[in-house]
Amino acid sequence: MPDLVQRIMFVAPTTHFVELAQAILFRGAGLGIVWPHLLALAIIGSVFFFGALVRLRKAQE
Repeated sequence: MPDLVQRIMFVAPTTHFVELAQAILFRGAGLGIVWPHLLALAIIGSVFFFGALVRLRKAQE
């Protein structure tokens, strides 16, 4: 995959979810190994949530 596409996909939640799920299912990884992916998912999810909240509040005005 080209470097530019890799950088763009780094902010996609599916990338982190797949890496997290594979680490747990295939290697039996614990929280000490997968915490960066959990943190990334939490941050990305929070950004999308607050973006949706802002749009909802603007639509109600």
